[in-house]
Amino acid sequence: MAVLCIGEMLIDFIGEGVGTIDTVKSFKKEAGGCVANVACVTQKLGHKSYLLTSLGQDGFGDFLENTLKKEDVDCKYVSRKGDSFTPLAFVSLDETGDRSFSFYFKGSSALRISKEDVEKVDLSEIEAIHFASIAIQEESKESHHLLLKKAKEAGVLISFDVNLRFNLWDDHKIYLETIKEFLPYVDVIKVADNELEFLTGTTDINSALEKDFADIKVVLYTKGEHGAEVYYKDKKVVTTIPSIKAIDTTGAGDAFAGSFLSKLLNQENIDDISEEELSEMATFATNYASFTTTKTGAISSYLTVEEYKSLI
Repeated sequence: MAVLCIGEMLIDFIGEGVGTIDTVKSFKKEAGGCVANVACVTQKLGHKSYLLTSLGQDGFGDFLENTLKKEDVDCKYVSRKGDSFTPLAFVSLDETGDRSFSFYFKGSSALRISKEDVEKVDLSEIEAIHFASIAIQEESKESHHLLLKKAKEAGVLISFDVNLRFNLWDDHKIYLETIKEFLPYVDVIKVADNELEFLTGTTDINSALEKDFADIKVVLYTKGEHGAEVYYKDKKVVTTIPSIKAIDTTGAGDAFAGSFLSKLLNQENIDDISEEELSEMATFATNYASFTTTKTGAISSYLTVEEYKSLI
């Protein structure tokens, strides 16, 4: 059984050195994109992974498709659109490795995932689907709805990373309404502490659990350098990050989502997880995501199980 990630893949041009977009003098090209990152993580950790996305018929698209092949992510659901462009993101880093983004995204191939692309998917081989909030707009929005509706009816596990990017939406009210349209599909949600209030209207995770996330099986509440909290039924696990020197947090949240999802899929019965098992999964995801911040880039920083074990 496999993991299918639907949404965007793009190129991160990461500023070399500390500075803002206008002051950085050079950028390093790295493959990225929230859902593409998760596909690479789950593949690294032993699950067959597919990416359902659309890339431009351009050199950037060639680079990204070649990256997927090098990472052994199956590309049979990757389409190429000659009348659109591959999305780009320019990333600047501050002294802590935290990021600021400038996107070339609207009208890009990532928002041209078609219903025909979705119809090609064989759900009988898919155990879990992962998506995020960036590409649920334009043509890709209805394609997400179509896939997730079919997946829900088929009993496929559905994972969602809130992953807010306000500068990719003209109207934040519509952004919020659109995210909420998709929440009824979701079994596993990852939400960061700086995203909670926009999504739920509260900064209190316990209030959000009782109201907004009441029908979601697993809630991954990430808090950056302060670790994470994982909620499952009546269980709560709190993790802290290991002692590391972060230089680039690009893709770290995706590493957390993907590594937790990979551990979750290794469970014999995801409807009966002990507190010890939940703690092991949460700790693994926290450590895995933390280790990726010691390198620049997203996909290029992801670890195999063996590489992870060598750092513990």
